[in-house]
Amino acid sequence: MMKKIFSLLAVFLIGVLMSATALADISIKKVQVDGTPVTESSTNFILDVDRGDDIGVKVTIKNLVDDPDDALILEDVQIEAVLRGIDSRDSVDDITDTFDMKTNVTYVKKLTLPLIQKMDQDQYKLRIRISDRDNPTVERTYELDIGTKRHDVEIRDVVLSPSTEVKAGRALLATVRLRNRGEKDEDGVKVVVSVPDLGISAADFIDELEKEGDDDDQATTEEMFLRIPDNAETGEYTVKVEVYYDDMDKKNVKETTIFVLGKEKAIVIKEPKAEEKTIITVAAGKQNAVKGGAEVAYPIALTNAGASSKTYTISADGAAWADFRVSPSNVLLIGAGDSKAFTVFVAANENAPSGEQTFTVTITSGDKVLKQLPLNINIQEEQASGVSKLKRGLEVGLVILVILLVIIGLMIGFSKLRGEEEEEGKEEEKTYY
Repeated sequence: MMKKIFSLLAVFLIGVLMSATALADISIKKVQVDGTPVTESSTNFILDVDRGDDIGVKVTIKNLVDDPDDALILEDVQIEAVLRGIDSRDSVDDITDTFDMKTNVTYVKKLTLPLIQKMDQDQYKLRIRISDRDNPTVERTYELDIGTKRHDVEIRDVVLSPSTEVKAGRALLATVRLRNRGEKDEDGVKVVVSVPDLGISAADFIDELEKEGDDDDQATTEEMFLRIPDNAETGEYTVKVEVYYDDMDKKNVKETTIFVLGKEKAIVIKEPKAEEKTIITVAAGKQNAVKGGAEVAYPIALTNAGASSKTYTISADGAAWADFRVSPSNVLLIGAGDSKAFTVFVAANENAPSGEQTFTVTITSGDKVLKQLPLNINIQEEQASGVSKLKRGLEVGLVILVILLVIIGLMIGFSKLRGEEEEEGKEEEKTYY
């Protein structure tokens, strides 16, 4: 009996010993960083990398246990690559999926480490860890010296005033915050802010940006003045920021947007619930159409003046004598304080009744109908002459090119409306004709 117990105990101890030493028998044959082999015995230089990019780590390992019966298979093994000591919430690490290792077989695994913006030009320890569910972790450490580009100026922030919307004919002021992320000082850095679609731009120079880590490695431009043209159409425009450095040989670009409000007159229609108010702008009144002729256009814009994003659905109906379509889409997702435009196109059929007719454009949000807009159209019998066609084409083109959004006092009126609505506890929806 005792002999049997000792035999079982011996088998158990051998099993524990084999399990405890299983991962220790794994050999890390090679580690490569961005294709370059690294060693434990020296500092490995990783040079001229871009923050925000990734570096690839390739690990080659082998289970050296000589098991002729192929009985020993390591299960649920994972390889982890880690860089630590970075002052950021974002971690720089990666780990493989689990895999099984047969004896005397070589495995190659690839990992990716993100070089986050807050990484310094400094030395880091790359730790390669091999672990499974039961055994002690095997770890190897490699010294990396990560050097970023010699010349690299980052656009940290773009501040616009007004921040989101500006009226045609008014000034747009821009300041740009820069940081030198490179290894060299930068002299004579040029910053250009432009709105290409409006043909306006302004520039400023920063005399010196010291290399990263020095006291003056950040700087802010003076305010740059851009006057929005009086005839600018209502809509969203791209603001481009370009930074030239390294004797103007290198450039970084960042883009943002601004909404321009054109000059038009409007009337106001009110609806309830202030916290969800929506402004509806109709840029065209009654249109003339010919039976079986070309489409006529009704540009309309929506401004979500509420505190959260909303989805709007647009439909045109109420008339069997015409075909309707909404462009670019009949579903619009509009963020808080933002505006988007759409156009309702109407084509009168051959059997359409002559004279003034009315159809309805319905605007809903969720399951709630916000507004049913009655729009007028004058249907004519005869085909228009060549001159009339040209005139109507020019008028339609002018309507589409004119300012789509008419939001009187949007910047001043919003605050005034909020004040009134706080007293009344009601939502306002404005419709502009």
